[in-house]
Amino acid sequence: MSTMNSGQSVDEVEANALGQIGRNWWVLLFLGIISLGVGVIALVWPGATIVVVAILLAIWLLISGIFQVVRAFAHGLSGGMRALLIITGIISIILGLFMFRSAFQAVEILAIFIGIAFLFRGFGALFVGAEEKEGRGWNIFGGIVMLIGGVVILVWPGISLVTLAWITGIWLIIIGIFEIISAFSLKSAVKKAMK
Repeated sequence: MSTMNSGQSVDEVEANALGQIGRNWWVLLFLGIISLGVGVIALVWPGATIVVVAILLAIWLLISGIFQVVRAFAHGLSGGMRALLIITGIISIILGLFMFRSAFQAVEILAIFIGIAFLFRGFGALFVGAEEKEGRGWNIFGGIVMLIGGVVILVWPGISLVTLAWITGIWLIIIGIFEIISAFSLKSAVKKAMK
């Protein structure tokens, strides 16, 4: 049996590490229950889920917009950088305020953000596929799928976001179940190791 410099065997070190992790198995269980709950909510009330995400985005836009405007007045910035920060900050604040006016506008702006993000990611993947030989096919395929997804979200935002909420809900439910099973498996493994 190999030993460690401190006099502990490898088995003792592994048992101690497992014991430390195992004492916190409930954290993994808690995360699993939260993931499962949020996933079920996203499936049962996809519209409400989208509105909550849109409101969180509106809050983020307002806060980040204010910070950008404040940052624009910091010392050492060039005139161009200062102007860019002020413009993007003001646009963020305006978009955030529009999103707070009504849930419908919030969801529309969220859809535009997601659609544009998909388009950028799609073009990025296509450029990578065109330049690199390794994984070229997958990059091009992924880029095309992202571009189609971006266009669909921009053209039919309501339907697309509900579908996105369902996919997210299913994904979170699967992750939640996996985390719950892993938590109980970890608890069981620790009990066996401590015997």
